[in-house]
Amino acid sequence: MAAVRLFPAIMVLCILGCAPGLPASRPERTQPLHIESVLVLPFKEARQLHGMDRSVRCPVCGAVFETGPIEAGADAYMAKQLLAFLQGNTPYALIPSSAAGGIRSEIIAQDPGMSEPELLVEMGKKLQADAVMSGMIYRFRQRIGTGFSVDTPASVAFGIHFIRVADGRLIWTGIFDETQHSLSENLFQLGNFIRRGGGWLTAEELAAFGLQETMATLPLP
Repeated sequence: MAAVRLFPAIMVLCILGCAPGLPASRPERTQPLHIESVLVLPFKEARQLHGMDRSVRCPVCGAVFETGPIEAGADAYMAKQLLAFLQGNTPYALIPSSAAGGIRSEIIAQDPGMSEPELLVEMGKKLQADAVMSGMIYRFRQRIGTGFSVDTPASVAFGIHFIRVADGRLIWTGIFDETQHSLSENLFQLGNFIRRGGGWLTAEELAAFGLQETMATLPLP
């Protein structure tokens, strides 16, 4: 397959009025969250549950994703990026996933029919957390090529959920699902193209940008 090259006419597009998109704004909220401590669980990989190249529905929020290849270490990379964001941008006291130990298996053994949201709430209760944050990776496909030319672009899809333990309410969902395209394929992505450095991204770079953009809407106390 011939390598795909970046569209050269960036200045022409700027003259035509395409401007970089603005980061997502934090949603307005009228009631306090009453959340101080958050249990942050490891990212899970959808292919382990559903296989490859499947259209699957998230058991927590109902969003639909296409599963695909996931690079080794993607779960650890995403967990590290998420923790870094939460530590640097939120006032929440974070309970690491290591504290959960075998609690998930314990709860499932006691009630095998429990739904995923119910399971997350029970885990939060056992660790006295006010909320639980969990994530699922659906794709983490590495680019084949370089920053200037690719045969296959990076493709990343993940969902993150923020559930309040007191009432089991899904407070927030962050979804990112993107396969990078050249400007010639999608002229409306000029803003993202410029903000992300103007080249073909690795899967890690695309995921990091996606996490930053998605987490910008996370509600704070």
